[in-house]
Amino acid sequence: MDINKKSYLQIARVVVFSLLCSSVFSANAKIEVRDETLFEAHQRFKTNIVNDSFDNIDPPWEAPPEIFNIIKYPAKAGDMFAYLTPPPENKSIKLPAVIWLNGGYGGIGGDDYFWQPKPADNDQTGATFRDPNMVLMIPSFRGENTNPGRYEMFYGEIEDLESAREYLASLEYIDPKRIYVVGHSTGGTRALLASEYSDKFRAIFSLGGIPDLELRAAGNMIVELPFDENNKEEFNVRSVYRYIKSIKSPTFYFEGRGYFWDEFNEIREVAMVNDIPLKIYNIKYGDHFNIIVPVSKLIKEKILLDTDTTKESSIQFSNADIKWINKQVR
Repeated sequence: MDINKKSYLQIARVVVFSLLCSSVFSANAKIEVRDETLFEAHQRFKTNIVNDSFDNIDPPWEAPPEIFNIIKYPAKAGDMFAYLTPPPENKSIKLPAVIWLNGGYGGIGGDDYFWQPKPADNDQTGATFRDPNMVLMIPSFRGENTNPGRYEMFYGEIEDLESAREYLASLEYIDPKRIYVVGHSTGGTRALLASEYSDKFRAIFSLGGIPDLELRAAGNMIVELPFDENNKEEFNVRSVYRYIKSIKSPTFYFEGRGYFWDEFNEIREVAMVNDIPLKIYNIKYGDHFNIIVPVSKLIKEKILLDTDTTKESSIQFSNADIKWINKQVR
């Protein structure tokens, strides 16, 4: 089997996260933090895509209509597939919206993964956010699911994510000031980069994710890097750590024991010194997978209470919240 020519979504559902991004770097590594914003970096830098990491041949499957509609949202590279929960009967109301960024590689199918029941200790479908009081969108990006463009790995997809936000904001039944991002694993990295790229999201939540792509790429990756590896700047513009000062919206990072990247301790210090609205939580008794459901439940509760858009999001996680998560996963 030529593993570089497969859809990696199914693989990533079962592969242990440490195999995706081996801890091969020093916990004391110091990484350059840039004053340039990630948006500015995207304006000046043009990525050079030299490889296709997988065959872009699988469109999303049709979902049960009471769970998801398949839509296409307009983006710079062309129209992109996404799953979207059905609109409310009363379209005059204004609901909050969550964009769920799934882990793995290769997009959102095709298969029936996102509407089949999953175990509570490893539910990567975003099902917690299928709630009548909010809208859930699960997007795919360029070079995935027969979408136009080429897969860029943590670069052009961030621009597509901003296009997904703009699409949601245009829907009459969505409150454009209450659009949130929640991502897990690969999606967790995209979520952090989205927080650095745009200040238009109400709040952003990353469950897992990596601090620096170059350090990750030194380990065992299950997909071929699509860009020119000889150009160090290709790694820089895809690395969360370097653009941490770009974050303007409330951003929250969660990860479990054994999977928590030591660099996030340093990122926490940078955030505190520079008054960056980023909070980092190491879930002592959790792991990369069993934290998803309890953390998502708390996020959903807090989103539904976060209604005053005349001021910044009120979402916070108390010590009692973190203790509750740990209790759920012990």
